[in-house]
Amino acid sequence: MRIKPRAIAAVLCMIFFVGFAVCGVVRSTDKETSEIKQSYPVLAEAEPVIIADLLMESPNLTPEVKNEPDYPLTQEEIDLIALVTMGEAEGETELGKRLVIDTILNRIDHPSFPDTVYDVIYQPNQFSVMWNSRIDRCYVMPEIVELVKEELLERTNYDCVFFMAGGYSKYGEPLFQECCHYFSSYD
Repeated sequence: MRIKPRAIAAVLCMIFFVGFAVCGVVRSTDKETSEIKQSYPVLAEAEPVIIADLLMESPNLTPEVKNEPDYPLTQEEIDLIALVTMGEAEGETELGKRLVIDTILNRIDHPSFPDTVYDVIYQPNQFSVMWNSRIDRCYVMPEIVELVKEELLERTNYDCVFFMAGGYSKYGEPLFQECCHYFSSYD
């Protein structure tokens, strides 16, 4: 196989012109262009920069660490609320679960109820899962834990302190029904 001299010349010309373009040897006769070129330092003359130095100096390149907000309850208390919510509202809508969580939180804040998570949940005859042994078959679901944390930051409802399945409680003022639960406020 014989290579034609024209092909070799064409390849050499392309290499020559590409080399000039890449190296910046091709100069313009235009005065403005040459002034612009003179204002920028030539790459070969620039100080070597270590990428690690750039990363340390640039505040925009530091990784974001999202801190979890400070919750007014311990993780154990959050888990206990999530456990009771799972037992009381396992088959309910997300809103139904949020309202059960709010009922517990509203009771903690209400002067007529105990002021701790444990005391509100274990108050006799208040949450059916605590006395009918259903709680023993429940577990803490991560999705409900997240709902508890969200409700701690911003509640869906600040009025409900009672709920019952199948009808309104004989205590409090009826508010509304969500799925199978009927929610009431304090008198």
